[in-house]
Amino acid sequence: MEITPATKSVAELESGVSSQTTSGRQLLLSCMIGNALEWYDFVIYGYFAVILGGLFFPHADPITQILMSWGVFWSGFLARPLGSVVFGHIGDKVSRKFALSLSIYVMAIPTALMGCLPTYEQIGLLAPTLLIFFRTLQGFAIGGEFTGSMVFLVEHAPMKKRGMWGSWASFSAVLGVILGSAMVALLAFYLSEGQIQSWAWRLPFLISIVGSLVGGYMRKRLIDPSIYLEVKENSKKESVPVKELFIHHRSKIGQIILLDFLTAIGFFIVAIFLATYFKTYLKVADNIVLSINTLNMGVFAVFILVGGWLSDRIGRKFTLGLPCIGFIILSYPVFQLFQTGDYFILATAQAILASLMGIFFGTIPTTLAEILPTHVRCSGLSIAHNISMAIFGGGAPFVATELIQKTGDLASPAYLLVIASLLSFSALFFITERYRTPLEHS
Repeated sequence: MEITPATKSVAELESGVSSQTTSGRQLLLSCMIGNALEWYDFVIYGYFAVILGGLFFPHADPITQILMSWGVFWSGFLARPLGSVVFGHIGDKVSRKFALSLSIYVMAIPTALMGCLPTYEQIGLLAPTLLIFFRTLQGFAIGGEFTGSMVFLVEHAPMKKRGMWGSWASFSAVLGVILGSAMVALLAFYLSEGQIQSWAWRLPFLISIVGSLVGGYMRKRLIDPSIYLEVKENSKKESVPVKELFIHHRSKIGQIILLDFLTAIGFFIVAIFLATYFKTYLKVADNIVLSINTLNMGVFAVFILVGGWLSDRIGRKFTLGLPCIGFIILSYPVFQLFQTGDYFILATAQAILASLMGIFFGTIPTTLAEILPTHVRCSGLSIAHNISMAIFGGGAPFVATELIQKTGDLASPAYLLVIASLLSFSALFFITERYRTPLEHS
């Protein structure tokens, strides 16, 4: 008897890729390129936080400018839960593929427009208003992108390689961060600070439109996972995933939010905030800061794959527990090492945080996907993850800056990492280990 996509999923999950016509390489590459480009679009704002603060909030003092710029950064996260509801619903009820294809275009347009935006000196208060608006649209788009790519890869993956496949979603996100950091580093090496502030800051935003079009084209060739097609065919047409989530799966939503504390806070402290921290508080030159940051984003990326690989062998919970304990013990000493100002010590200390965050971040996609059943997986994962990101992740650079201002302790941002690690570690006592079982259908 011929095996159709609707009946083939369990056998395929045991032995191979769930798609009949799409190769594993094509799946990974298409998801990675789109995800990397969207994260590139999203994070380049963070690397220009100091410059944008001066251009769009010129009448504030320097630290207030940074705080206001981080506030705009946060606004993008506040839109992510709304985007997660919309794209999650599309992913569960219409098509996983369509949700991913749509999000990349929704991200591309406001990013390019940010590169064309007049400054405060040119149009007054309308400039920061439009900046917030475009940043909000970016947040709306990424609310469906990252979690959508997680679900897509994990549902296509062979059972014994789900952790590794899921880690590629995180890897591509950090690849986008590396691209953003490298782009800004190139500008810092070849142009003066005056040129960057005058016009060159616009280039990374404008260039992104080309990559987004390429990523969107590649995603047209993808097909939905067979496990999803089976469940969609048998599910009630009138069901609303969001409604069902909050009636039947509230505890699982809580588990994801709790587990995601370290993802939200750790990622944006290690990958985004530290670059501004080195420049603003340690007075390290732009080109040195961006070189160190770009190098350590490479370390971050490598350890993401280590985390995914390790989780397929020793389990998700144990793999997640290791970096949680590492952050609890090492975060404050590492921030004290930063105070030396020595470039080698800065790079090594950030590498410690990047490697710990990499292991955690690489294990998270598959762990979160395994918590929820297929028919609400896209909505549930998107909503829970983006609630955590909106409340804790987007605000992490802002809160870290405030901590330094209020306490006078340059190592105080370490407390955020310690608290986040304790909360995520506590979540491990509530989730069920599923690394040796097929994905739950319903």
